[in-house]
Amino acid sequence: MTHTIEPPADEVTIAERDEAEAQQLLAALEEAVLDGDIMITPQQLTEQRELSRFARLRAEAARRKVERFAAEAAERKRARTVARAVRLVDNAADPATVAAAYDNARAAIAALLGIVKAHDDAIAEAAHLLRQADAPAITRFASDPAADVETAPACRTAPTVEPQHATLSIETGTYRAAIGTGPALVALLDEITQAYDVSMPPGSAAFMQAPMSEHAYRHTYPVRRLLDLASTQAEGSTK
Repeated sequence: MTHTIEPPADEVTIAERDEAEAQQLLAALEEAVLDGDIMITPQQLTEQRELSRFARLRAEAARRKVERFAAEAAERKRARTVARAVRLVDNAADPATVAAAYDNARAAIAALLGIVKAHDDAIAEAAHLLRQADAPAITRFASDPAADVETAPACRTAPTVEPQHATLSIETGTYRAAIGTGPALVALLDEITQAYDVSMPPGSAAFMQAPMSEHAYRHTYPVRRLLDLASTQAEGSTK
């Protein structure tokens, strides 16, 4: 592994200062010659020019060194950022896991709705049978003048039933009623959105602020496509 040593923070400053001093000294020598100073020799001018040029090269070398280090540091940072992104994908963004969880949730919801429908069908049929058997209504006019209505007595051999709704009672003070697959699903989704951050893509209405048909029209195909692709890739990797 190659380690890059960071150049001293003042290396460029020192080199540029030496360059400026060399240039100033060269300019002073040239000005002295122009002023008629016969003590300045050609060799002195040549040497100072070389020193000035050398100082300029050293200053440029210092600047390039700093720039090179900055570029290498930026590349190391970029590489670390890329590696972090890849780790995130590897550790927490497995589409096959999402696809499997989606299928499990769909199966669980389908099972729930099947149970709700069976429950509702039983209640509806039982209520129909009780009305055929002239079962009394669940509520009746109250014997207490202070109350308008009261719950009629009910037991397993003498149930009560709502005249118009799939609601019945086989024990005084309790009742059973149809739930509805739609209401059950809506209530479930509402509870989920209350407990979790159900975010929508940019440009979409909030989850509970637009018809489900609108959300389904916009998002079902891309979601299903990604999940199907994930499942296909997962199957391919196991072969």
